[in-house]
Amino acid sequence: MEHIDKVSRQVYIMTNAWEDVTWEHQHGLKEWIVEYIAKVGEEATHHLTVLRATDMEHAQRQLMQELRTTYAGASEIEVTVIRMEEMETEPNIMHFQGAYTP
Repeated sequence: MEHIDKVSRQVYIMTNAWEDVTWEHQHGLKEWIVEYIAKVGEEATHHLTVLRATDMEHAQRQLMQELRTTYAGASEIEVTVIRMEEMETEPNIMHFQGAYTP
């Protein structure tokens, strides 16, 4: 958005149409799906979460932050990551075992 302030009133001009905006490239963040099991003491909890990160290393740091927030009082957490992958924009038909109709 361009700001023009050398007129008697402020005017804002939209430079891109909605279709021209690419959010992923603007911020570089992608959605990552992370499935993991966190074990504190004898209690294990299965988690599925979506993180916003630029790459796998950034997603790992985001997961560490989530663990620190979720288990703030725990002195030790054992974490097993089952999957950490970038979410696809198009659904993978193989995940629906023939029950998917586009």
